[in-house]
Formats: sequence, structure tokens, C-alpha cells
Amino acid sequence: MTGNGVLAAGNVTATGGSTAVTLLAILLFGVSLVLAVLVTYHFVQGYRRTGRRPMLWLAVGLFLLTAAPMFVRFVAGNADVMTGDARRLLVALIELCGLLTVLCVVYDP
Repeated sequence: MTGNGVLAAGNVTATGGSTAVTLLAILLFGVSLVLAVLVTYHFVQGYRRTGRRPMLWLAVGLFLLTAAPMFVRFVAGNADVMTGDARRLLVALIELCGLLTVLCVVYDP
């Protein structure tokens, strides 16, 4: 940490808020991601136990609503592979697909 609030490591530099807040945000992101994957895993286990197809679609929808957008934000935000607008659009489309999947499961006669 330099005197002007810039954290530098090799060729990577970060400016902005305190290190503690940044580490807490990264920790909370990781916990949220693990919880999203765990809940999805339990839905898949429920499908494997019962063999009911709606449970599998519920797992897919929940994954698209929770974990997939987090993965896209993390990867696309850290790798310079797309613009911010394209990333936001992709995340919104993934979440929409997740919502539609869950709605189809809930309202399927």
C-alpha cells in the first residue's frame, strides 16, 4: 500500500476504498456463490431422489437466477472480454431465462 491509497502488486493496481471493505466484499461474494451452488445442488439431489422432471427444471432455473449471473459478472468483469453494457445485457438475459424457467415449473399444469 502506498501513501496515496493505491494498492499495488506487480502490474496490478487498485485504487479506491479501504482494504478491509474490499476483502469483506470479496468474502461475501464468495459466500453468496457457494450458497447459490449448494441450493442448486440440493435441488438436483431432490431430482435424483424422486426422478421428477420439474425438480430438475427448478434447479436449472435457480442456477440461472443465482450462480450463473455471479459467474458471468466475475469472469467478464475481470477479463476484458466484453463491454460493461454487453455484460449487463448478458446477465439480464440469463436472469430472465432463469425466471421464465421457474415460472414454467410453477405454472405447468
